[in-house]
Amino acid sequence: MPDFNREFVVFQSMWAMQNEQGALPSPLEAQLTKIAEARFDGVSDHFYEPVAAPELWRLASALGLQIEGQLFPKTVDDLQPALDIASQYGCHHLTIQADVRPRTLKEAVTLIEGWQRLAEQVDFPVLIETHRYRITNDLHFTLDLLKAVPDMKLLADLSHYVVGREMPAVPGADDQQQIETILRHSWGFHGRVASCEQVQVPISFEQHRPWVELFSRWWTLGIEDWLRRDRVHGSLSFTCELGPPPYAITDRFGRDITDRWEESLLMKTLIKGIWERVSSTP
Repeated sequence: MPDFNREFVVFQSMWAMQNEQGALPSPLEAQLTKIAEARFDGVSDHFYEPVAAPELWRLASALGLQIEGQLFPKTVDDLQPALDIASQYGCHHLTIQADVRPRTLKEAVTLIEGWQRLAEQVDFPVLIETHRYRITNDLHFTLDLLKAVPDMKLLADLSHYVVGREMPAVPGADDQQQIETILRHSWGFHGRVASCEQVQVPISFEQHRPWVELFSRWWTLGIEDWLRRDRVHGSLSFTCELGPPPYAITDRFGRDITDRWEESLLMKTLIKGIWERVSSTP
């Protein structure tokens, strides 16, 4: 592969830091310090509120952490305030979870193209996340969107398509081809391992090894494809996003059945190993 100047950064989701009650167990600064000390490169969090965003930026910047901003626009104009905030304080990229579910391709294309026009004014990537109950809810609809808007840049969270379509651990040829199409249009990843029936399974459990291996192969393909693209410089992100309940499986008392922080550290080690192996291959 060409010797381009490429950067790989691994973020930790602030949502993943929440406990079973949906709250941070300690103040924001303490949580960010924990993340920085674990040698994550940044954090992922909402980054569109005029009061909360500056404080997150101040604390994260002091610790050398970058920010993946998340927002949930329903209209084209909803993107502008987030672009203004991210431009003022700086971020690695913005991730759009488009909180709208159009019934026709024409409606979806109008939204995507509107967001793309607005994104042209900033110097950081604005990515559309693949996510259930969003504009990219259905895999086939998203593939149709890519045909209509081939320059649409995705952030791939493949867990939603695995559980949403009940994909087997050994995907069929059509499934594999469709996922690879998503990967070829992806400029970042959210890390979570799903099974055909659960959106988030503990990666440390032996029974989930086939699913961990499947996602590892897909992430490998995604990184390989990103490295082949015609860009002299680039920064690829991967966010460990092991969410609290109801994403996390719980016992009868509503407690996590595994330590999600430890699982995030395992995932960070896993994906960094994949990057080092792929990026060092001639």
